Amino acid sequence: MAECIYSNNINKSILTSGFTIPVDKWDIFAKCLGANLQKGERKEIVVWVGQLKCSASYTNVNLTGENAGRTVFQVRYSGDLVSELRKIFSPNSDNYDAVGGKLEVYSGKVGELTFKCLPAVTVNTINEDSAVSTTPGVMNLNTVVTKILNDYVPSKKETFAGHQMGSFFRSDIPLAIYETGIVESAPYLITGSVGQGNWAMIPWVCIFDRKITTTATKGIYIVYLLSKDGNSLYLSFNQGCTDIRKNNSKKDTIRIMREKAEDIRKRIDSRGFNADNNAKLGDGLTELGELYQEGMIFYKEYKKGNVPGESELQNDLRLMMDIYKEYVNGKAENTEIIDVEVGEEQLSTKDTLDQIKKYIAAKGFTFNEGLVENYYLSLKSKPFVILAGTSGTGKTRLVRLFAEAIGATSQNGRYKLVSVRPDWSDSSDLFGHVNLNDKFIPGAIIDFVKQAELDSRNPYFLCLDEMNLARVEYYLSDILSIIETREYVDGKVTTDPLITENYYGADITAKGKYGVVRIPENLYIIGTVNMDETTFPFSRKVLDRANTIEFSTVELLANFDSTQGEVKAIFADNTFMKADYVFFNQCASDKDFVEDVCIELQDINKILEKANAHVGYRVRDEIVFYMLNNKNAGNLLTRNQAFDHEIMQKILPRIQGSSASVKIMLCELFKYCAGDYESYQTESDDVSAKMMAAANKETCKYKESAKKIAFMVRRFEEDGFTAYWL
Repeated sequence: MAECIYSNNINKSILTSGFTIPVDKWDIFAKCLGANLQKGERKEIVVWVGQLKCSASYTNVNLTGENAGRTVFQVRYSGDLVSELRKIFSPNSDNYDAVGGKLEVYSGKVGELTFKCLPAVTVNTINEDSAVSTTPGVMNLNTVVTKILNDYVPSKKETFAGHQMGSFFRSDIPLAIYETGIVESAPYLITGSVGQGNWAMIPWVCIFDRKITTTATKGIYIVYLLSKDGNSLYLSFNQGCTDIRKNNSKKDTIRIMREKAEDIRKRIDSRGFNADNNAKLGDGLTELGELYQEGMIFYKEYKKGNVPGESELQNDLRLMMDIYKEYVNGKAENTEIIDVEVGEEQLSTKDTLDQIKKYIAAKGFTFNEGLVENYYLSLKSKPFVILAGTSGTGKTRLVRLFAEAIGATSQNGRYKLVSVRPDWSDSSDLFGHVNLNDKFIPGAIIDFVKQAELDSRNPYFLCLDEMNLARVEYYLSDILSIIETREYVDGKVTTDPLITENYYGADITAKGKYGVVRIPENLYIIGTVNMDETTFPFSRKVLDRANTIEFSTVELLANFDSTQGEVKAIFADNTFMKADYVFFNQCASDKDFVEDVCIELQDINKILEKANAHVGYRVRDEIVFYMLNNKNAGNLLTRNQAFDHEIMQKILPRIQGSSASVKIMLCELFKYCAGDYESYQTESDDVSAKMMAAANKETCKYKESAKKIAFMVRRFEEDGFTAYWL
């Protein structure tokens, strides 16, 4: 049985050249027409109008210029089909804007469509200066606003499920707004809603700056709001209310929103919009509807029967976008909870880290001296770090508080905690998969990674909690491989594709939304791990690619003096975190320093060779990057402290085994780190005790590494096997 897959009111585009396929119809058109088109491709199809067989084309439009990032599918035609449509809908006039009626498109055989033409009995005249969309099938703003005011309230009397009004708000309106050229698709998300399961009292269409928010529950955004009675449509600069309401009474929520609105009004010119609290969405509103009303900062009302012309509607939208851009440029939105402080002068790396440590301490957490600096240097050297240690030692908390301290929070979407599941076995758990219905089901992180890519100015932190509950080299294999393809291109760190367009199968909607995905230069991945009988060990493939920071010291005594009252977060963009080095040859300007580090690594590698545990170029490069980052930041750590950390984080985690050569190698490595110790004999049963005594001496060069080696030797003595992990 034929299925209606598209319908629209007659307009000039339909009568002269074709129509644009709504986003939510991409998949069904691709299936009906038997084609999965790449950009610029087209397929010749058949269109039936009654008994007349006509030619047309199904096209993935090759947009250029500022619209190059958009994906648009169209059905295009001319000749006999245009003549037949004009004969049916406009036999005596070329005034296409005054033509009424409706076109319905039905599926047929693969590669064929059937047009059902429904001429209007009466003529519906459109405002005389309404502009015609340049893309076939896309409505202009005058048509959109008029349709909202005329049709939404009557539609509420009809069945909600599957109603065309839902598609109109979710797809047709966003396409119409994008088509104006005023709102670009890459930095801005446009979405609409008529409710979930039932008709909304106040339907809306939002324009979100992706750097600020992508949800109507929080942040600042532009929104069209229809009044309860359907007689007024408001274009407003508005604010999310749901997150504020969670922590406040309704009265306090309104007070907070009004105070914020007043603050913005003082800083930003209204551009002629209303700047008061007098907007009226109606009486007897739901609480959510009332908060929408109270959240308006600037607004303009369009009345039913008196809709402005296209030029005025577009000018209003352009002015509102100017307000939005001024707001974003003047204040990077972070959260309703954390107040971010932007200093007038750029802080040094050391000063920034001091402020971060104060913020963490004010939250009631203290970490070992140098740990925050080590964590920062590790992330800057390579954006993949593993935090290992006993459960409850603050690993996850460090990731979150460090991110918060520089303005990245879960509220603004720049910090994400993902709990790893034991049944994860491949990358589809992270990025998504195509189900049996050819629909792409997003995974745990693909939206987060894509948002980071679009917001390259700011750092994004992804915390994989208890990451070794599943085998890391299985589910994280794609990231582990692609992260090694990083390179500088025009001053930006980029990678090979992590996901190609083929990944989404036949789901054209997903392909248009996500496209090719790479590892963004502002994405920092941190895994927290507990090493016990419930978790998996790490392979060298994983350990070679990460700095592994151990959390083993726990101070249970309370230190209330460390809390300093409220400390504001600071704003640090991605230049603070961004890698300065990706290739070894980028280090040539510090040749003498690099050679000194490499000579020491070569000496250590000769010791490691005794147990076949020597490292390769990747480990060398990342240790050099870490040491240079420390030096360039003004020596956050002493030279020996920094190198001590790198032995602990890049070399020792790879060592394990039960052979005598492992113990001999550890003893030699200890001598390198701490110097000789009394009665050195690898066969002795109390070697570890002598090591620990030597490691605690002031003369010990690499104290933490020496202590760890002593622990590993003690474990060898007790169990006949040793490893880095507790």
